[in-house]
Amino acid sequence: MKGAQAATEAVPFFALDREFESLREPLLETVEDVLRSGQLLQGPWIAELERELATLAGRQHAVALASCTDALYFAFAALGVGAGDEVLVPDFSFAATASSVLRAGAVPVYVDVREGYELDLDHAAELLSPRTKALVFVDLYGRMGDAGAIERFAAAHELLLVEDAAQTLGAVRDGRAAGSVGRVSCLSFDPTKVVSAPGNGGALLTDDEEIALTVRELRLHGKSRRGRFERLGFNAQMSSLVAAVLSLKLRHEEPWLRARQRAARAYGETLGPLDAVTPEQPHDRAHVFHKYVLRVADRDAVRSALEERGIRTLVHYPTTLSALPFAAAAPHRGGGEGAARFAQEVLSLPVHAHLRDDEIERVCDALAEAVPPRS
Repeated sequence: MKGAQAATEAVPFFALDREFESLREPLLETVEDVLRSGQLLQGPWIAELERELATLAGRQHAVALASCTDALYFAFAALGVGAGDEVLVPDFSFAATASSVLRAGAVPVYVDVREGYELDLDHAAELLSPRTKALVFVDLYGRMGDAGAIERFAAAHELLLVEDAAQTLGAVRDGRAAGSVGRVSCLSFDPTKVVSAPGNGGALLTDDEEIALTVRELRLHGKSRRGRFERLGFNAQMSSLVAAVLSLKLRHEEPWLRARQRAARAYGETLGPLDAVTPEQPHDRAHVFHKYVLRVADRDAVRSALEERGIRTLVHYPTTLSALPFAAAAPHRGGGEGAARFAQEVLSLPVHAHLRDDEIERVCDALAEAVPPRS
């Protein structure tokens, strides 16, 4: 009966409940330690997490924040990006990539993306203007992009480079770690991420001591080390509880990565002869599979067929950034045909670390039925 019930249950897209059960005892002990300390903000767990993140990315400084969205905005603020400036951003990404630019008072310039969901640098070059001041490099879905090419482009055009590594914690390609690219990098610990907070969380990474100091002041109402409120700041602190939980979960990053890659490898083998564009097969840490995203011509039909077989899916993302209502209504330039095509074709499969073997098999069987063969 238990086996029959398992076969009829939907394969979940997320599984934070399973993650909790796997960490129940140490997680509850960690939460109790923080609560007993009375230091719910600015406790020692913040500095500990910051050291761990800086080491992971090979950076000199990490600043824990309430969200990656705050990290992106603070990056622009610390770099002096604001009114009258233009910022090159990919036209295919999460909304915060664009909203943070607008929050800074700058104008987003939407650049098309190519295979691998990386910026089309030829298109970026066409969009340059005397007002272009910065470039945002997004590592999408967990795939570390070509950091060297982006850095060379930014240097050639004297652009400030900000890395949006919200989805790529732990990724490494060609010796470069996610979080190590550009003047500033930003991380996310949203509950959907591979290492997730009990709520929201983010971090800003940099090798520039002055930038780190500025962001530390911005996150705490503009309060300086002298204890004075010397600049307009915000309340963007990460709680001690979130930091402690994240440090605990970071110890499990390696086995969780390998579990996601195991599922990704099975999906890739199944999809090989089928009419779909798939991510690269797992190799070391080049892709950490925050999401497993394939592309199919008739996305909605394939999605419906998978749902009928109990496979939960999502779409990341159903529209380009430039077409989002808030973005379309604000000053902007650019837009990408490739990005628009991807938005019509992408489909995300369950790829969390707590998928059972029988669930991975069910996803593969459903894909074999739902996706037509390659002609």
